Amino acid sequence: MIILGVIAALGIGIVFAFVSWLMGMYSTTVTMERQLNSQYLSNQNYLSTYISGFYEQSGVLVAQSDQLDRILTDAVKGRYDGGFSADGALFSAVVEAYPEASTTALLQNWSKIQDYIVSQREGYKNIQDKLLDMLRNYDTYRTAEPLRAIALSIMGFPSKNLEARLGTTMTTGEVARNQMYLIVLTKDAIKAYESGVMDPLKVPTPTK
Repeated sequence: MIILGVIAALGIGIVFAFVSWLMGMYSTTVTMERQLNSQYLSNQNYLSTYISGFYEQSGVLVAQSDQLDRILTDAVKGRYDGGFSADGALFSAVVEAYPEASTTALLQNWSKIQDYIVSQREGYKNIQDKLLDMLRNYDTYRTAEPLRAIALSIMGFPSKNLEARLGTTMTTGEVARNQMYLIVLTKDAIKAYESGVMDPLKVPTPTK
């Protein structure tokens, strides 16, 4: 009876430890997924706020256009390296996209606009890097240890708790994970997050 009692106690202890191990992994992984959800939305919000802020900073640009939004998105992602001066590619692209704006007024505000874009580029790079680091940590936690990888796969991770929201559209699980890895390259905020595709932007030659 004593031996049976000891065996039973060991069995209960092993089961309890195993369940605790599973619950701990489940809780940790769900927490990671929730954090990824928030960061993904935060990155979209940053890009949208940056574009809105440009119109406020410039003063003369009072109406948005898809073409100008694409130019601003490209600018914050580094497409116009070396072209930030008033006779450079970015200025020419802005004038082309918004011909109603006064070139004189743009020139007067350009230094402020330039500083704004440069600061936003660094901020956007940082949050994109943060999202990638979070994704790498999530994938490493799920796959680095064989037993954990098997257990989490059986439990269905990436799970429906991982959500990639794009406007009114939402994907979950592995599809959402793949979507989050599509770091934005061009187009306006939502379209860029949906596709992750860079289309060449034709920049006009500065007017002499």
